[in-house]
Amino acid sequence: MPVEENDKSIVLRLASGATAEIYLFGATVTSWKVEGKERLFVSSKSALDGSKAEIRGGIPICFPIFGPPPPSPPEYAALQQHGYVRSQNWSLEHIIMDREEGISIRLSAPPPPAEFNHEYSLKYVVTLSPHQLSTDLHVVNTGKEDFKFQALLHSYLAVKDSKKIVVKGLGNGTEWQDKTDGLKVKVWDGSDLRITKEVDAVFRKVPGQEIVVLEDDGGSITIRFRGFEDSTVWNPQEKSGKNMIDMEENGWDRYICVEPGYVREFKILAPGEEFLGQQILTVPH
Repeated sequence: MPVEENDKSIVLRLASGATAEIYLFGATVTSWKVEGKERLFVSSKSALDGSKAEIRGGIPICFPIFGPPPPSPPEYAALQQHGYVRSQNWSLEHIIMDREEGISIRLSAPPPPAEFNHEYSLKYVVTLSPHQLSTDLHVVNTGKEDFKFQALLHSYLAVKDSKKIVVKGLGNGTEWQDKTDGLKVKVWDGSDLRITKEVDAVFRKVPGQEIVVLEDDGGSITIRFRGFEDSTVWNPQEKSGKNMIDMEENGWDRYICVEPGYVREFKILAPGEEFLGQQILTVPH
């Protein structure tokens, strides 16, 4: 069967051999394979049973905040880092498309915790094609007042050696916040980014909304996005990675996080208004 569901996850399979697995816990995409090669990284120490706040790897969803909670208002200040939807149990709502050329499913998030006191609809559409994976986050303000949020897809892209990759497309003159240097806001000079030390950067309004990760063996992954305007690039290297209890030894050498999102500020939706944040991952063929 092209769409296989059990009580923990959903697996999508194409005749081409491409597959994707989505855990209902957090609606986290935990695997994307093309031509037998795994394109996402998940730590071997990651908990897949919901016993921790998130799955360490794959594509966790950050919502309705990214990073530490803001000091106000109270319902946001009380949130855990990156929000709560990555630790909620989602449900498969509908199989949108099931064809040889592609499979698309829609998942639905449960209501927010009662103490958050905001009304919205949150859906996630995952589409698998032979050389592409699309993940679309749909947010609708179903309440009677403005709703503000941040959203980000925390994509862990698998690489052979993070120190040998090149990240292209961050733009010339793009403002970025360096979390490894006291949250200073800097201006990117248009050069390629290389992992020579810990990187934790938020690039604001990335021009072209397309970033390419190149490996030294010629392999690549292209990340395109719309609705999402910003992108975090993160790799902790050993300095911070060794302090992550759910990170396998030297795991930081085997991934780079390139994370489309709307995080430089809060997105505000009027009652009835909708937001679509889309990420499209493509490998060459």
